Amino acid sequence: MQHMDSDQSEYLGEDLIFVISQPRSGSTLLQRVLSGHPDIQTSAETWLMLHPIYGRRTLGIETEYNARWQREAVDEFVTYYTDGPEVHDRAIRAYARAYYDDALKKGNRRLFLDKTPRYFLIIPDLYRLFPKARFIFLLRNPMAVLASELDTYVKGDWKILERFASDLIAAPTLMADGIELLGEAACVVRYEEFVTDPEQHTRRILDYLGLDFLPSMIEYADTPAPKGSMNDPVGVHRHQRPQASSVNNWRKLAANPQDAHLAHACLDDIPESTLERLGYPVATIRHELGERPAVVASSIFSWSLAIRPTRYWSIREHWHAERYHARQRHPGNNLLAVLGAVRRTCRWLFASLHTLIAGKPTDPAFGRPLTPDV
Repeated sequence: MQHMDSDQSEYLGEDLIFVISQPRSGSTLLQRVLSGHPDIQTSAETWLMLHPIYGRRTLGIETEYNARWQREAVDEFVTYYTDGPEVHDRAIRAYARAYYDDALKKGNRRLFLDKTPRYFLIIPDLYRLFPKARFIFLLRNPMAVLASELDTYVKGDWKILERFASDLIAAPTLMADGIELLGEAACVVRYEEFVTDPEQHTRRILDYLGLDFLPSMIEYADTPAPKGSMNDPVGVHRHQRPQASSVNNWRKLAANPQDAHLAHACLDDIPESTLERLGYPVATIRHELGERPAVVASSIFSWSLAIRPTRYWSIREHWHAERYHARQRHPGNNLLAVLGAVRRTCRWLFASLHTLIAGKPTDPAFGRPLTPDV
């Protein structure tokens, strides 16, 4: 088996397959099917290309050593002491080849499939750096993605929904833009169609990859699951082949006022033109969701709160959140709910004021002062 050595031509991703998708869109299922081919090596999500590409971005990255200064220093070095930005790109390509080529040699395979959903954030960079790679775009109804996020990860703890903000809001537009950027170089697959007729669409994907179809790929029970924790913890392990039973599960969002509120508000934040480009018309989705429920602070946790980190909440917003939680803890007893909300809000406020007086200690995860948004 032939692999590129360091003294050969520049690495342009000839042996790479990138699966671009939102999280909770069936990418683990697609990966499991494709990895049943003897030429394809894969792993749990690698996240390999995010950090080197973000290294020269002005937004979206924060570090203990100060990402802005790091970027300025690298830019100055590249400008004054190298032949320009292409040198940085070559360095990233060399970094990628070192990882992917070693994995291919170890697995004795020809193509490496990198399934990292948040690559939707760097689609143009990946295409510029690796123009000879294959790009598979896996689309799914964004409301199905939301429903799966709520069931799998959020589970009623609404304040953690902000961890998935980019997955839910930014990803659809970035993916639609990426599909238009790549044009015929992209292979677009819809989850709903793939699970309904997996053989037909697997054949189409393999034609795109230049590989032969093997019937055994569809029955993936005998295909070893990729090692690593960064993968679907639930769905794919329930079955032995793709199933269409979950295609319309997202419609259950309409049955619960809290879920329906989140769904309608999420749709508000995704451009209608994006949904049209992806083939999921907003009018059809809203019809299935039914009437938008009224937002009552004590019974509905607001999307506008859930989708933002708590460190950016105002005092009023903390009060609304605590009142909601107190109402859930003391259903039917409004007095206890109000007293509980007052106590918890005051506790947060006093703690926040203490940090101001004590010298603004920083959040170790983000390097920002722990101060209230007043």
